[in-house]
Amino acid sequence: MVRLRGEKAERKLPTPAPAFSDSLAYLTAVVRGRVPATDTEPSSLANALVVARILDAARRSAATCRTVVLDKS
Repeated sequence: MVRLRGEKAERKLPTPAPAFSDSLAYLTAVVRGRVPATDTEPSSLANALVVARILDAARRSAATCRTVVLDKS
């Protein structure tokens, strides 16, 4: 469930069926051209960067006891 700022109600996000059980199988399939690499895949670089930004913000928030606001970029 997710509710973005300004929305009044939560909504359910569609979850794609998992195609690969591990990241190496996914990488192999992408390299061999069997699967297109998209930014929405859990193992994608774009997703990894978003996760890293969230974890960094969480660490800073815990260290300062303050809310850390992430940019939309």
